[in-house]
Amino acid sequence: MIKKFITSTLVVVSVAAFAQMKITEGNKFTTDTNLETNEKLVLTDDYNSYMFSVINVDGLMRNVFPHKKLLMRKLDQNGSLIDTYVKDYANKTNGVLHNYLGSQQIDEDRLVAFTEEYFGKENRKEVFQHVFSKKEGTFTTKSIAKYTIESANKSGTTHVLFSENGKFAAVFNDRFSNKKTGNINDVLVMDLRTLSPVWNKEITLSDDYVEKSLTLTNSGKVVLLRKAAGWKESYKLELVSNDEDKDLPFDSKYIPEKLYAISKNDNDYLVAFGRKNATVTIGTSTFGTIMFYDIKSGKAIISNTNLAGSKDMNDVKVIKTIVKGDEVLMAIQQETVTRPQETPMNRFPDPVYKLESGVLIKFNKEGEVKQFVPVGTSTGRRIQVIESGDNLYVSSFYPKGAFGNTGFSMKVYDFNGLVPKELNANYNGKNFFMNYGFADGNLIQYVPNTNKLMFLEKGAKDFQMVSIYNFIK
Repeated sequence: MIKKFITSTLVVVSVAAFAQMKITEGNKFTTDTNLETNEKLVLTDDYNSYMFSVINVDGLMRNVFPHKKLLMRKLDQNGSLIDTYVKDYANKTNGVLHNYLGSQQIDEDRLVAFTEEYFGKENRKEVFQHVFSKKEGTFTTKSIAKYTIESANKSGTTHVLFSENGKFAAVFNDRFSNKKTGNINDVLVMDLRTLSPVWNKEITLSDDYVEKSLTLTNSGKVVLLRKAAGWKESYKLELVSNDEDKDLPFDSKYIPEKLYAISKNDNDYLVAFGRKNATVTIGTSTFGTIMFYDIKSGKAIISNTNLAGSKDMNDVKVIKTIVKGDEVLMAIQQETVTRPQETPMNRFPDPVYKLESGVLIKFNKEGEVKQFVPVGTSTGRRIQVIESGDNLYVSSFYPKGAFGNTGFSMKVYDFNGLVPKELNANYNGKNFFMNYGFADGNLIQYVPNTNKLMFLEKGAKDFQMVSIYNFIK
């Protein structure tokens, strides 16, 4: 299967001349598929690539202590496994709880992951950063924040945010609050390149609103979407930085659900997904109306789209943002949530989150939605968007056959018109992508220096790398 997946690879865009392709495949390597999650291909260059994954399992599954590990697997130029680096971030003390918070590649050499541990007996919570350097081949761990908590059950929620431009990270400690303690929170914003604090302060928020969505701007400011406590349909946007804390006014009839911060011409903007003046019913969530908000001027442009989703729609994931001149393009993916039926063995089953259809959304100079182009159907996998010149290479999935099978599709879109053209690699009379490819977007990377596209294919029990040279003509 992988052999076909490989050899059939890209003959480049169907309208381009054929180029001599070099195709390599690495040896298969196994992982603990029952425990490992968040797999992604990172730190890629002309010689090596790395697969990052996380084990974040609580309970007494296999031994006395929970499984809490960060893993970095080093692959050679052909994609064969040559080394594995493991960081166990669990404090081996009974009663100490741990949680993985998020990770981000810092530069060509480093990736940072954030974790927390909290211990009710000592009334403390602590946040750690773990920096992996491929040059050193090690994880370096440092405590970056300590908080006082009432108990393990009253420890609040820790959020880690990353700015869209990759320059900042923020730790937002949403403390447990009640009438006695008030709504007090802690914010730490860091320069992601140096991992040094930019600003750090305690903020007090009103008790009549609760936090719903957070985002970090490209200038290192935090914007909170807050909803009125109870059933009242009232929302507010609050901007917090080192020297200010203010409300951002917007149309009171607009009901935002999710915030995302971007920048254009060195100005900060918000893109909010939500609805306007719509009837709200229990269990539904609508994201079909998009607000493009200028933070500096307070000007908001609201556009209606087809991003209404189903009653199971839970979130919008922003995959990539591209700014060209005065236009902004966002590649997003819809997420749904379903709640399995309870069973005698599991009275409270965990909800199931699934990535669904992807969409390209382009905003014009004024902030209106100019184009809205679906790019794939539901498979539960993440799309990938690769930018090269004025073209976008988008991986997605589509259903084929009467039995619900799926195939991999890679299409090229010109930025101006967003007109898709199927990439067609003719292998044994079949299109390589539509018949053999099958990779999650987090496991696809493009290396411009060598014009190489890499797919890290996940099987039932193993992974295998396929590298395609001369991807773009």
